[in-house]
Amino acid sequence: AGAPAPFLPHTERSAMRTLTRAAALTAALLVPLAGGCAGKKDEVAEGRTKPKGRILDNGLPLKPKMQSNMPPGDPGMKVVFVRLGGSDAGQEIQAVIHEPSEATFELIGVDGKGITPGKYRVAVTLGPEGGQDQLKGKYTRENSKIEVEVKEGEDLVIDIAKYK
Repeated sequence: AGAPAPFLPHTERSAMRTLTRAAALTAALLVPLAGGCAGKKDEVAEGRTKPKGRILDNGLPLKPKMQSNMPPGDPGMKVVFVRLGGSDAGQEIQAVIHEPSEATFELIGVDGKGITPGKYRVAVTLGPEGGQDQLKGKYTRENSKIEVEVKEGEDLVIDIAKYK
């Protein structure tokens, strides 16, 4: 047959068995969780949508100056949709910035299941979180003239040059 197993004192064999069991238990617990997350990622509640979009300036992706100097994890842009009308008027939904260099975003909603189609005011700030807005406050919640209609199944392209 094969070579005999190396001799290990009782305490080492016991420790190895415990580690092996712990690894197997951890794997058994994590695999179903990972599978469950994948199924819910794209879940959209009835009557809602998860639009994707881009923020442009004269047809080019809107990017902060000195994007390479942004703190880790800071996309350098914040995009917030404010609901106009309806029972949820005034609700703010922050867009998830996917690719800062392309100024792409997705609206997954507060609970991750999408947003209600309808009219929204769009607020955009550019620069590091908590830093100076490179757009000088022109597109804040209070000042923005950008209004869009979010429709089910349609992506958004917002060019701020149209609102200057």
